[in-house]
Amino acid sequence: MDFQLNEEQTMLKDSVRRFMQETCPFERRGATVDNGAFDTGHWQHMAELGLLALGLPEELGGMNCSAVESALVMEEIGRVLCVEPYWAVAVLAAQTLLAINDPKARTVLQSLGEGLLLPILAHDEATARGDLASVRTSAVSTGENRWRLNGEKIAVVGGNVAELFIVSARTSGEASDREGITLFLIDAKTHGVGKRNVRLIDNRWGSHLTLCNVEVTATHVLGVVGNGFAALSQGNAHALVGLVAEAVGIMEQSLWITRDYLKIRKQFGQVLGSFQSLQHRMSEMLIELELSRSLLHLGLASLELGEAERDHALSAVKAHIGRSGQFVCGQAIQLHGGIGVTEEYVIGHYFKRMTLINVALGSSMHHYEQLAAAERAA
Repeated sequence: MDFQLNEEQTMLKDSVRRFMQETCPFERRGATVDNGAFDTGHWQHMAELGLLALGLPEELGGMNCSAVESALVMEEIGRVLCVEPYWAVAVLAAQTLLAINDPKARTVLQSLGEGLLLPILAHDEATARGDLASVRTSAVSTGENRWRLNGEKIAVVGGNVAELFIVSARTSGEASDREGITLFLIDAKTHGVGKRNVRLIDNRWGSHLTLCNVEVTATHVLGVVGNGFAALSQGNAHALVGLVAEAVGIMEQSLWITRDYLKIRKQFGQVLGSFQSLQHRMSEMLIELELSRSLLHLGLASLELGEAERDHALSAVKAHIGRSGQFVCGQAIQLHGGIGVTEEYVIGHYFKRMTLINVALGSSMHHYEQLAAAERAA
C-alpha cells in the first residue's frame, strides 16, 4: 500500500482543512449545537465542494473516490470537532445504500450527493452491544408484500434532522442470525414512527426511534427481503474506518494543543514543557498517535479483503483505537490541569468525542472479545 498522498489527495486534504477551519471553529460551535448540530449553509457548501458525493460513482453525480479520500475528510472533521452529521450521512448511510442493488437506493444516493436529502441508517438496538447481526425490531407479514414494523432503535446519530430512515428489521430467523434481516426505506414522518431527539455527550444530536405498527409495502423494501446483512456489513466497515480516521485527527490536534500549552504555562518559575516527566508523557502520546495512524492504514487496506479477513482486521484496529484515543485525550486533559475539564475550553471536548467513538460500532472490549473468539476457533 502506498502511504504517500498523491497530488489530488493533498489538494483535497488542504482544501477540506481550510474549509473546516473557516466554517467550523470551536468558537462558533455552540450556536450550531444549539441548532441541532446542523447548519444548512455548511451542508450546502459541503455539497458544492463535492464532499457529500465523494464516494459515489460518477453516474450518480459522485467523485468516484476511494475510502482514502473519505478518511482524509474524516480526519479533518476530527481536528475541528465538526458536529454536522457528515459521517452518518455521507459515509455510513451512503456506503450502506451503495451495497444495495436497487433503483430506489440509487435515487436516494443522487439526492444525498447534491445535499437535497438526508438519509440516516437506523440500526443499533439496546441489546446489540456491537453485534451487527443483532436485530430484534420485527417486520411481520400482513399480506402479500406488506409488513408491519415494531421495535426500537437507539442513539441514531443525525436522526434529529433525518428525512429518510434506512431501518433494519427482522423478517425471519432468530435475533442474531445474519439471514432474515431486511432493510426498509421509511419517511421520517410516517405514521407510527416516534422520535425522541437527544443531545449526546459530545454535543452531537441523535434520536431514539420507536416503531409502533408502522405499515410498509414492497415499495419501501431496499434490495432483497431477508438479505440486508451484506449491505449493513459493507456500510459498517467503511463507517468504522471513517471513525478511526476521525480519531486520528482528534488525537493529533489534542497533542499539538497540549504541546503549545506546555510551552507557555509556567509553574515554579519554569514552563511546564521543560519538565522531563511531562516530556515523557508527550512522547507516549505521540507514540500512540503514530501507532493509530498506522492502524488507520491497516483499516483502509483491509477494505479490499474478503469479509472474514476484513472484519478480523477491523476489530483489531477498532480495539486499539478506542484505547489509544482515550489515553491521548485523557493525558491531554491531565497535562492542562483544571482548565482541561471546563466546558469553555476545547481540550475536554476532544475527550468526549473520543469516548463516543470508542463505543460506536462496538466498543474496544467488544472487539477484543471478537478477536479472542476468532483465536479460540482457529
